[in-house]
Amino acid sequence: MKKSVQIIVTALVMLFGNSAFSQNDTMYVWKNGIVIHKQPVNPSDVDSLTFHNSIPIDTTTNNVITDAGGNVYTSVTIGTQEWMSENLRTTKYSDGTAIPNVTSNSDWGSLSTGAWCNYNNSSSNNATYGKLYNWYAVETSKLCPTGWHVPTDSEWTVLTDYLASDGHSGAEGKALKATSGWNSGGNGTDDYGFLGLPGGYRNYSDGNLVSVGSGGYWWSSSQYSAANAWGRYLDTNDDNVYRGYYYKKNGFSVRCLRD
Repeated sequence: MKKSVQIIVTALVMLFGNSAFSQNDTMYVWKNGIVIHKQPVNPSDVDSLTFHNSIPIDTTTNNVITDAGGNVYTSVTIGTQEWMSENLRTTKYSDGTAIPNVTSNSDWGSLSTGAWCNYNNSSSNNATYGKLYNWYAVETSKLCPTGWHVPTDSEWTVLTDYLASDGHSGAEGKALKATSGWNSGGNGTDDYGFLGLPGGYRNYSDGNLVSVGSGGYWWSSSQYSAANAWGRYLDTNDDNVYRGYYYKKNGFSVRCLRD
């Protein structure tokens, strides 16, 4: 008797078309980025499939982009670059090593090794803004999933140069900002699906978390000096992308770029 297979709040990753299934292919069932069930499936035994809430798919390769902690991401191609369209949320380096979660303000300011936190130390902010990382976590070169990396300062410039040449000169930030979520009418047009959000940052000097809703800060992997590294900043009050160097002890968002 044929089965009607229903996948609820999970996803099946597959290639579409007549060659989607071969005999005794394996069905993978996912929930929150983790495989929770798998079994061989003979297509002659299946009458129908119903899908609900499919997980994001990397449309370039039809592969799910998953970090070492099991978080799943989508990506967008802007010019010659492929960017994740979400801020990083991992609690593990790509080799599986745990990244410390440092919640104490005083402890954060004294760090010289990698760490992460949620804005206001609340997991409720994680899904929207991702996590904040100090630059020492970036410096390991293991923060992004395998096949991805934290962009260099020059790679960020490739992005903004492309936006300028593609009709957004003087409004590169507006083209990257999400269409909602910014204070004081500072929403963008999100022309490329980058979904830039104002995730704020964690201050190096006192560990305080500030600027959510009004500013988005992202690290590059490029060092400026022994104490500072390059980054980019979007502000709710204008349409620019700001380039600056910031203390490595700050907690900023991270976007990953495909190798």
